[in-house]
Amino acid sequence: MRALLKASLPVMLSALLAACSGSAERQLLGSLSGSTDTNVQMGRAALAGGAPAIALQVGAGMLKDRPQDPEALALQADALSALGRGAEAVPVYRQLLALDPNSINAHIGLGRVLLATDAEAAEGEFLAVLAKAPNTPIAANNLGIARDLQGRHVEAQAAYRSALGMAPSMQAASVNLALSLSVSGRAAEAIPLLRPLAEAPTADAKTRQDLAVALAMAGDRAGAARLLGRDMPPAEVEVALRHFVALAKH
Repeated sequence: MRALLKASLPVMLSALLAACSGSAERQLLGSLSGSTDTNVQMGRAALAGGAPAIALQVGAGMLKDRPQDPEALALQADALSALGRGAEAVPVYRQLLALDPNSINAHIGLGRVLLATDAEAAEGEFLAVLAKAPNTPIAANNLGIARDLQGRHVEAQAAYRSALGMAPSMQAASVNLALSLSVSGRAAEAIPLLRPLAEAPTADAKTRQDLAVALAMAGDRAGAARLLGRDMPPAEVEVALRHFVALAKH
């Protein structure tokens, strides 16, 4: 049972951490290209609007005429990643890096995809970005995720704090820092980071769940249950609580 719990921990942790970034990152990464190409702009707008399938079609159309176009490759790779087709996105990101080894977009995109299968390799991609562009909070935040998934929580927390030093209002880094603290036995320190976010009028169910994770790990199972009960039925609350407690005992 203990071995099974250890095996499942990275999967459970990845679900919590990775969900704190995504579409907002793709918008920021897209802006790095600064392209004036109408097709690229249309594809990026589709990605930002939650329509990655359209972005993929746009990228594929561009690549028919310009198979080595870096911006078209980046659009296609980001669209595949957004569609959950990471295995297909990896070779496209690698092709882009072969053409442009300094592409921050490609390093971060590839790293994000690799988080699901190879956190150590993903860490290398984010470190490569920070070596080229030290003031890149997206890379620092994702570096923290890669380290958390490897069980290196103290180093992960340093990366999240670095991201917040660059971008103090970066909610993803704040949440990831709090979750990392919780997993490493410091849930009491995580609660003050999460409570203002979860109690804000604009807070969504995911943000409330993040606080519930910290409460459960700090031993406040009743408080976590009350919070989860706002968004899910009792049976699902119990399942969620078991997962959170399992994380605390890993």
